[in-house]
Amino acid sequence: MASRNMMRGIASGAATTLAAGALTLLSTGIAGAATANITWDDYYSHFTRTVSNATPNAGEIITVSTKFERTNSTDEKLDWVKDFHPTCLTYVPNSAKLNNQPVEPYLDIKPGYIAADFNATSYRVIVKQNTAPAILSAQYTVGTDCARGTKLTTGMDYSGSLGSGSYGTKGPAITVSYLTPGGGAGSLGSIFGS
Repeated sequence: MASRNMMRGIASGAATTLAAGALTLLSTGIAGAATANITWDDYYSHFTRTVSNATPNAGEIITVSTKFERTNSTDEKLDWVKDFHPTCLTYVPNSAKLNNQPVEPYLDIKPGYIAADFNATSYRVIVKQNTAPAILSAQYTVGTDCARGTKLTTGMDYSGSLGSGSYGTKGPAITVSYLTPGGGAGSLGSIFGS
């Protein structure tokens, strides 16, 4: 009888250790709202791209923004910007804004990108040194069809009065969590056979 109780204790301890290990594995670097930024310069243009949550769960909404700045006194007028995202993300209607001004209806919405045409809008954005930068932001819903635990690339291309830039895979990357929509641990069930 003592050996049967000891076996149950060992089995229970092993299951607890396995559960704790799986939770640690799934929570390390994947779950939780982790903002990600990347900055770079191209001559006298300075760019900052931000993803509000680089480790989202399926079903969550994330915000991606690109900030345009000038590092010399030559102004640049933005003509268009194309924001690239994984095809498993869905653009949230009416969320695209440039300096808090709505971009729609001057927005081309495709499965892998949105493209904003600022030549068609009633306002023009001019990026100047030492003044408020131009910031394009958009929201996306993370799809249940996104690959889990894999870095998914984002980026942008743009054209302005001083030239253009192609940064379609510049980042930051998004890594979708293994958790199911609503925060449930769907993949934990498969780990534990339930």
